[in-house]
Amino acid sequence: MRQQRLLVPVDFSDASLQGLRYATKLATQLMASLFVVHVVPANYGWLGIGKAESRDLDKSLEHQAFKRLRAFVDINNTRNIPADLEVRIGQPPEEIVAAARQSKSDLIVLSTHGLTGLDRYLIGSVADRVARIAPCPILLVPPAGRDSTESLAQ
Repeated sequence: MRQQRLLVPVDFSDASLQGLRYATKLATQLMASLFVVHVVPANYGWLGIGKAESRDLDKSLEHQAFKRLRAFVDINNTRNIPADLEVRIGQPPEEIVAAARQSKSDLIVLSTHGLTGLDRYLIGSVADRVARIAPCPILLVPPAGRDSTESLAQ
């Protein structure tokens, strides 16, 4: 039997910090490893025009994001759970799902920003889009203030 693998998408927000903290507690209980993914959003416009010209910029952004991701996880993985890190470039929902498939993740621990009403309608929800196409179960972690991380045993 292989070790469980939890995919944890982060965008460096307070909400994704909540998700990472929850995932580390859960991984401790399950004796699981983490696969922490950050997606650098890419918008290549209509039909991808300009994608080739953006390649160098994408590589630079990817390198910077990986350094930031390494620091983010090092500081906040206080339980020292084994964690693989990856930075992807593209549309967050699609890249999160692709990472889950490729890594054969058992669970996606996804934080939400708690958008409601017009903001949610206009901006959309990454969590909603991931939930529709995910290849494995998803655990949604609500924004801070709802005591979501306190319910898990210390």
